[in-house]
Amino acid sequence: MNVAGKPARARSAARPRAQDEMGWLLAVAAAFLVVHIVALTICDRATLDRTAPGQLALSQECD
Repeated sequence: MNVAGKPARARSAARPRAQDEMGWLLAVAAAFLVVHIVALTICDRATLDRTAPGQLALSQECD
C-alpha cells in the first residue's frame, strides 16, 4: 500500500510545480517583451531627436 501511495503523491506534487513554472515563464516572457518595447521606444525617440536638427541644417545648406 505504501508503494502504491508514493507515485500518487509524487504526481499530485508535480502538477502544481509545473503550473508554477509555467506562470514564472510567462511572467519572464512578458517582462522581456515590455523591456524590449520600452528600449525600442527610447532608441526610436533618440534617433528622431538626433536626425531632426541635422536634416534642418542640411536643408538650409541646400537652399
